[in-house]
Amino acid sequence: MNFKTVFIVFRKEMLEMLRDKRTIFTTFILPLILYPLLFVGFGSIMSRQEQVLEERGAQIALVDSVQTEVSQSIIESIGENKGFELIPYTKEAKTLLDEGELQAIVSITDSTNTSGLSVYKVRVSFDSSKERNLLVYNKIKDSVNQSKESNIASYLETKAIDPGIMELIQVEQVDTASSQKIVGSFLGMFLPYLMIMMLVAGAAMVAGDLVAGEKERHTLETLLVSSAGRNELVIGKYLTVITVAMVNVVVNLFSMSFSMQYLLGSAAELGDFTSIPIWGFLILLAAMIPLATFFAALLLSLSTFSRNIKEAGSYQQPVMIISMLLGMISFLPSVEINTLLSLVPVVNIALLFRAVLTNEFQWLHVFLTIGSTLILDVIAIWATIKLFNTESVLFRTEDDTSLKNVRKEKRNLFNSFNGTVIYAILLALLYYLGQYLQKGDLLNGLIQTQVLIILLPPLLILRIFKLKPREVCRIKAPKLKEVALVPYIAISASVIVILIMQVINMLFPFPEKYLEQMSSMFEMTDNIWIQLAVIALLPGICEEVLFRGFLIRFYEGYGKKAAVIISALLFAAFHLDPFRLLPTFLLGLLLGYLTLRSGGILNSMLSHFLNNAFALVISTFATSAWLEYIIKDSDTIQWWLIFPAAIIFVVSIVLFHKVTSTKGEEQWESSDT
Repeated sequence: MNFKTVFIVFRKEMLEMLRDKRTIFTTFILPLILYPLLFVGFGSIMSRQEQVLEERGAQIALVDSVQTEVSQSIIESIGENKGFELIPYTKEAKTLLDEGELQAIVSITDSTNTSGLSVYKVRVSFDSSKERNLLVYNKIKDSVNQSKESNIASYLETKAIDPGIMELIQVEQVDTASSQKIVGSFLGMFLPYLMIMMLVAGAAMVAGDLVAGEKERHTLETLLVSSAGRNELVIGKYLTVITVAMVNVVVNLFSMSFSMQYLLGSAAELGDFTSIPIWGFLILLAAMIPLATFFAALLLSLSTFSRNIKEAGSYQQPVMIISMLLGMISFLPSVEINTLLSLVPVVNIALLFRAVLTNEFQWLHVFLTIGSTLILDVIAIWATIKLFNTESVLFRTEDDTSLKNVRKEKRNLFNSFNGTVIYAILLALLYYLGQYLQKGDLLNGLIQTQVLIILLPPLLILRIFKLKPREVCRIKAPKLKEVALVPYIAISASVIVILIMQVINMLFPFPEKYLEQMSSMFEMTDNIWIQLAVIALLPGICEEVLFRGFLIRFYEGYGKKAAVIISALLFAAFHLDPFRLLPTFLLGLLLGYLTLRSGGILNSMLSHFLNNAFALVISTFATSAWLEYIIKDSDTIQWWLIFPAAIIFVVSIVLFHKVTSTKGEEQWESSDT
């Protein structure tokens, strides 16, 4: 690779980007004026909230059912608030409250406690969805508390008791957090989210134009016949995307930091806050660069695959939505970065940002975050270069995906786009219809879900397009040697997966509600054979037909191994269970391997059945004496089982690999052809 040529391509692309006035305005100029306007305006609005409330006033309907000196003192205390207008309660008060004409309804009642004392109850009705009403309620609450203290003190004096007894126990708040931590905690909630979104938005705008735009303008061919090689062109465009994205982030940060200092300048308790230390900026910059390179490669890959800018935009939108959802984890104060989350892309950057801003980070998490993101960078860059060197992708023509054409040319059905659409529809059906079916009767709901949502749709599609289910889904009798090895593979894999679940539970304890839902599946009937049929047999048949028989066909154009990985990911996501995502993905890999290696789906059906059956047996008979050697505390299996399970699994997989059919071996080995 000639790096001089790479620099020439990079310079050429940058010059073209800078000639576009709209790019210059949105990337460099707009952030410099947008944040001052937003933050200064926001600060002014917040500072005027109290003043606006007093100017607008508040109408409060009042009903006093007691008519005593105490109740009158409460009313007087409320009425002392500037702008408050107390009006008598009428039948129309509730309607006026709903319509916003009233801000609150206050009713005063009393009762007698066991000591014979009159106890007053002040009930405040208001609409908390409106900020104005919430401020009114807080003022009423403060007024009632003042009246309460005054009346209690008067009562104690009549009983010749020193009112100072009310201060017998005092709570003094001592906040040890520095202004750096206070501001860091505040900024750490939304700043990582904004940074990630700015990075993706900036990279998407450039990446979509660099390749898909060149295709649309028919200028890509000119570049390809130049002296620059394909790899040099890719790296040059790649550096352009990174540069523009990082400049966009830096400009936004610069504008945001000055605007934020203006906003925080009025807070006296934050008066000693100056700025984030230089080492903090260096750590954040070191973490942002790998993330920028990852998004640059990912979005450039999508642009390379797209035929035009419009199609590139349709592919970029899901990336932005997923990045947005992952970045929003910084808004959850209870979620902190740890060893496992340091390996989750985007999430690790968002949580590391917050940890650095509050000066509560660990270097291990920094290195894991940067290292894991760099690994993804390498994979994404490799995929981009491979796509750019594939003629069928680079010069992809318009596909005729109409229903008429697909029925005429049945091979056109099995492509990744159709597979993803079908999967998305089934996932939506599972989420909406599946939950409805399982809400009342869980047993019948699970049966209906497996048959109607999972098994029936692929069979109907094959019927519509006049395809043979036995051929498409690879339904054929396996060899006896293969069947004999499957139980060893399935049970040992189940043990390993259960132990992985226990590790996940140690790192991220499962919520009690989640454990109750899982237990309810194994307790929906006392008949173990019905449970075995619903929990093990039905999923073993229906889910294997859908994923290893039907959906996997749509992704075999990328190679058999890639199809196994993609189908496993879809299989894991289909369970809608983040706690079981990794274990289910690993099982999906195993089931896909068994199918394609042997050339038939029955082996994966048997393995799926045995895996679910093993989990059912462990859950049902956990307290039985015959399981006491492998079950600990009635809910976990012994850790030492990992060693025999791993040995049995490896040996049985090796033997399965040897005894599988020649046809299946040829299918597997031809995965990259």
